[in-house]
Amino acid sequence: MVGISGNIEKGCWSVCLSGGYEDDVDLGDYFTYTGSGGRDLKGTADKPKNLRTAPQTKDQKFEGMNAALRRSVETKNPIRVIRGFKAKNKLYAPPTGYVYSGLYIVERAWMEKGLSGFKVCKYSFKRCPNQPRLPRFDPGGMEVVIVVPNLPTLSPKTREEEEEEEEEERTPPRRSERLSRVGIPNLEREKEEEEEGEDAFDVDLLL
Repeated sequence: MVGISGNIEKGCWSVCLSGGYEDDVDLGDYFTYTGSGGRDLKGTADKPKNLRTAPQTKDQKFEGMNAALRRSVETKNPIRVIRGFKAKNKLYAPPTGYVYSGLYIVERAWMEKGLSGFKVCKYSFKRCPNQPRLPRFDPGGMEVVIVVPNLPTLSPKTREEEEEEEEEERTPPRRSERLSRVGIPNLEREKEEEEEGEDAFDVDLLL
């Protein structure tokens, strides 16, 4: 699979993370991507045909697909991101084949000296919001499914209920309520209860 697809005029429309560059850093929703080029296409003595992991032998340049990616910094158009089974961060890499990781934008492009000692084109990617969750895989290669419980929703209060609560907060408590709050016996209420009890007793005697 081609690592970078696009053109200089419109920018890039897809990239694939396959773990081919030592300078790549993959954090899932964010990752740093290394441009293409600067490798010895003859391979090495140990791996003469494995061009994907050939070492850097010269500086990269902002040309070709590297220029297309830099153009995407200006356009801010979303880019489709694919992760292969050889991607560095196995939390987001499938056990086999490839997985679609969603849409990202390129926030920044710059040139720096890579781990091999040669200059490489670097790009900072950020995942776009409002998408399905990023696929994740456990060490056994199975996709991790995150279950979010259905939380109960609270119905909003009506304007009338809010006004009633505000009125209750503004109304000062009665004297009897204030006394009961601080633990002072309410003598007035006790007297009323005694009088009510005497009235009830007199009625029973009359009957």
